[in-house]
Amino acid sequence: MNLSRTDLFSRYSQIYRKSRAKEIVPDGLFVRQLADLPRYGMNIGIFFKEKGLKKARQIFIGEPLPFSLSSEEGFFEAEDDMYLTRTIISEFKQLDYLKISIASGSFLEQQQDRIQFLKRCQGIVDTLLRKTRNIVHFGSFKPLLYARKIRTLDEFLKKAVKLDDVSREAARIPFDVAEPEYILLSGNDLIVMKDEPQVHQGVYHFVGGIGYTFDKKVGAVNEEQMFRPNVDWTSVGIDAAYVEANISRVTEDFQTNIHSLIFSDIWKKVDSNPVAVNIDKNLLIKPEPSSDIWAGVFEVYLKPPE
Repeated sequence: MNLSRTDLFSRYSQIYRKSRAKEIVPDGLFVRQLADLPRYGMNIGIFFKEKGLKKARQIFIGEPLPFSLSSEEGFFEAEDDMYLTRTIISEFKQLDYLKISIASGSFLEQQQDRIQFLKRCQGIVDTLLRKTRNIVHFGSFKPLLYARKIRTLDEFLKKAVKLDDVSREAARIPFDVAEPEYILLSGNDLIVMKDEPQVHQGVYHFVGGIGYTFDKKVGAVNEEQMFRPNVDWTSVGIDAAYVEANISRVTEDFQTNIHSLIFSDIWKKVDSNPVAVNIDKNLLIKPEPSSDIWAGVFEVYLKPPE
């Protein structure tokens, strides 16, 4: 028997009131370990290139780095920045390479600043090397095979959905309107909206759920009902004001930004379903497993502010 809307939301309230702290990250032990990689305020790009792929994929911390760095090695200068690129793994099993690139963030004129930059880079590289060795030592190479998980939207529509050029343009419309950062699918594939196959690394903490119903005449309606867990995230920088500011971004155009993406007809053409939508890097929306197009809850996860 179907629950009434009141009974449904009452049940969700009880569930979330009892919920404990939980978090979500892109799948894979190796990627999870990047959460405590020392950064020193610098931008870091980690490039995965699997055999058979024309281009590397990038997981970045901070801001993305130019893909041209994936074909470099060593220290070099740019007009307004300085970079160090190091190879972590080369020609091993299915990987062509795994590289890390680090950007100073500005041009360093003083010798002591350059020395400090290189020392910090060496510390980051050593940490990544140690984490990589741990993965290989445990005998499972799978956590390092992340490159094929990241695809651009055009790649996905062309190869997975098998749409022609005209159909792809039409299929892109709801994604272009909503402008998500990426969509995480079952099977842990990441569909990124931009032209480059790259995704930021982040740990997202559960802050509550937004109830919704759907009516054919008016579309999806945010019920203005925030189911909050009994968890305090202020220790990681997530306070009430930060939560409220991000929730307002979700509810501003609820139908267009969230509901229409998760329940789009495009998913009927493939074997995967969306399990999360990322907005502006800091916000991750995940449908509660029992939710459907007509009613349910979208769980809200936040990345701590930098």
